[in-house]
Amino acid sequence: MSAPAYTTAKPVVVSLAELEDGTFFPNRCVCRMVRTLTHRGAGSVASSTLLEAFGPDSLGIIVVTALPARFAELRTRLLSYASHIASLPASTLRALESPGSNYLVGWSCGRETLSADGRADTLKGSYYVNCAYYTSPTLDGAAGADRYPDFPEYTAGNIWPPLDGFEDTCKELCALVIDAAALVARACDRYAADNVAGYTEGYLEHVVKTSTTTKARLLHYFPPPPRGTEEEGEVGEEEQDLDSWCGTHLDHGCLTGLTSAMYVDEAASPPDISRAVELEELAGPPDPEAGLYIRDRKGRVVKAAIPRDALAFQTGEALEKITRGRFKAVPHFVRGMRAGRGGGRVARNTLAVFTREFILSFHLISFPFSPPYWVSDARWLTWRTTSRQSRICGRWLTTRRILRGSQR
Repeated sequence: MSAPAYTTAKPVVVSLAELEDGTFFPNRCVCRMVRTLTHRGAGSVASSTLLEAFGPDSLGIIVVTALPARFAELRTRLLSYASHIASLPASTLRALESPGSNYLVGWSCGRETLSADGRADTLKGSYYVNCAYYTSPTLDGAAGADRYPDFPEYTAGNIWPPLDGFEDTCKELCALVIDAAALVARACDRYAADNVAGYTEGYLEHVVKTSTTTKARLLHYFPPPPRGTEEEGEVGEEEQDLDSWCGTHLDHGCLTGLTSAMYVDEAASPPDISRAVELEELAGPPDPEAGLYIRDRKGRVVKAAIPRDALAFQTGEALEKITRGRFKAVPHFVRGMRAGRGGGRVARNTLAVFTREFILSFHLISFPFSPPYWVSDARWLTWRTTSRQSRICGRWLTTRRILRGSQR
């Protein structure tokens, strides 16, 4: 059976300068982490552009171009590390797992069940990193592990693989993604302040720049097994199921930052860290159906391409809620390489950074539709779960429990 029809579309594109009002972030050493905004430019992204990117009739994705020159080097290096990590000995990978954080820190493979029949997802491996360091170099995970034992996936310290340079590269690229996400958030704030009654000015940008629960996920889609092998049969790939490798889903946070995928022929360019970190990148996937797909507002399947020198940002459910539906979360899925397509052993590597609202500790919460006040974590979670304005937290908690269950 042939795969269902899909179309291709070009997402809305803006430059970093348009978001920033012409002033780029200065080059900064990650260890200093000076994150206080000293310039709040008005930006030049029109409301109509944001609606085209995120609105009710949109694809829910915006592409940001003209990034700092260092981005290309960092992307190539970090996505190459994904293949190097996945090729580590099994005993090393087990040591990089974190059962105590529900496998949401460090290495994770086969801990999720994404298929309808409950099979473990062994088609990809993930390396999770907590990005609390973005707010302070002293934080390795969100503070409060002793007070919040039910949130180890955010309070647990990061686990770094025994690969020279990985930690620094990962932190620097993730910081660049969050920097850009903050600018996209600022543009969203300007639109919401003008179009959503009672919206608190600067709310989303504040969330993105000060949250200690932002999470990065470095993904490695393993090369598909050869056709006709027992392993290929276990995968049970059906040609008609475009989302057979990562089912259609919504992100639950605010904005998800994505790099373009790197495709590597690991037969022609085998991962060998002793020779070099950077692997030779293919011009594109040998399988033309591999990549990121979006279901548009009319239910049609659309294949979205992210340029290699750009970042993309997708809307999550939290953003839909805080804009009262003016911006919509985007259903999406990923299709990996299929067996026998293009020859070789082609892997797919990419990075996703999930920015989300505060979960832990004491904060001066400035809700979009209510006055700010001091609240404890417990009171905040109760408010967020019961408030008609903010049911997204209840959805997040439910999803978190489902994910935990699927990983055991």
